[in-house]
Amino acid sequence: MKNLMLALCILCFLPIQAQDIPGFKAADVIALNAPDSCQASVAALGRYFSKAFKDQTFRLRAIYTWTAMNINYDLANMGKANAATPFNVMVDQTMQTRTAICQGYASVFKAICDACGIKAWIVNGYTRQNGHINEMSHAWVVVPVDTSWYGFDPTWGGGYVTNGKYVRHFTEKFFMVKPHELIKDHMPFDPMWQCLSYPISNSEFSSGKTDSSNRISFFAYADSINAYQAKGPGEQCQDALRRLQTAGVINNMLMEWAKYLRDCIANGTLNEEVNEKNKYVRQFNDAVASYNNCIYAFNQYADYWNRQFTPSKPEPVIVSMLQTCYDYLDSCKQMLARVVAGDPGMKQSTDQLKLAVDEARDNLDKQKVFLKIYFNTDPTSRPQLFRNYNGAGFPTRNK
Repeated sequence: MKNLMLALCILCFLPIQAQDIPGFKAADVIALNAPDSCQASVAALGRYFSKAFKDQTFRLRAIYTWTAMNINYDLANMGKANAATPFNVMVDQTMQTRTAICQGYASVFKAICDACGIKAWIVNGYTRQNGHINEMSHAWVVVPVDTSWYGFDPTWGGGYVTNGKYVRHFTEKFFMVKPHELIKDHMPFDPMWQCLSYPISNSEFSSGKTDSSNRISFFAYADSINAYQAKGPGEQCQDALRRLQTAGVINNMLMEWAKYLRDCIANGTLNEEVNEKNKYVRQFNDAVASYNNCIYAFNQYADYWNRQFTPSKPEPVIVSMLQTCYDYLDSCKQMLARVVAGDPGMKQSTDQLKLAVDEARDNLDKQKVFLKIYFNTDPTSRPQLFRNYNGAGFPTRNK
């Protein structure tokens, strides 16, 4: 199943004055003056920023500045969902066109973080501006730095829309924002990504009550994130849906995200069933391959038998020819034992292969007896044995 992300975008609609933090000017200069060769891909940018700065915070600043200032907001697709676009495709499209809505900004930011060895997560949610809830969802990024978590919104950091036009206007207001500040205007669909020990509900966010300092119920979000990473997509969606419902589904965006999670769970269950079936099909095919190898090895042995073991080979070599057949057959049987026949067609195939394995082993056992007799017979009398036994090791009647 593709790891899809439901993401509409809202952009900051009022100009925000940049704050001046002299300590990061070096990172801004490096980011804004990166050679063209270093801007060809997120991997090249990751190498460039990693070489320029050893400190993770300065790398993050360079990533934030580059993303905010080198991607143009895609007004033509503002408000359109891009849930069907996988992460890698989104990154490639954004890097090629240098145009995107919020999901593209967040994806490129995360991709460069990945290239720099920095853990980062895209967060989907919705926002509030000027006291009003925006009716389009949004995407940003959270990153753990040392023992704390911070939010980064390169979309809002790059400019704003006014009178139907995008205005480039860099601000560091949305760089490395502490969770208790970010929650004032950024609300994740999944409360876990608030990164707050005392998260707020959707109703509280909508009413502007974002101060969680006086809460009683403690939430170990860092432990939840660690547990989240260890789970598969289906379980991640189930947990996210549970947390979302606990926080309250009070608007259309939350309802759409809840539907998206349910679809992911349903598709994930279907995909798990398909993957499970495909796993058994692969195991069955491997068993068939081992059986075919056994037959091929036995045919080589049979050809040598029909030539009455000429030219002569040492006893261990002849025995090993037959043992190779046994080894392939044992491997086939072991693989076949792990196959679960989930449908009539698979059951019929496995049953047929089991019969073939039993028949092949019976022939091998007969040849094993023949070899024992052969090697215990005087060499001058051995040729007569081939007239008394057929190729499968059965004794023949004297005529």
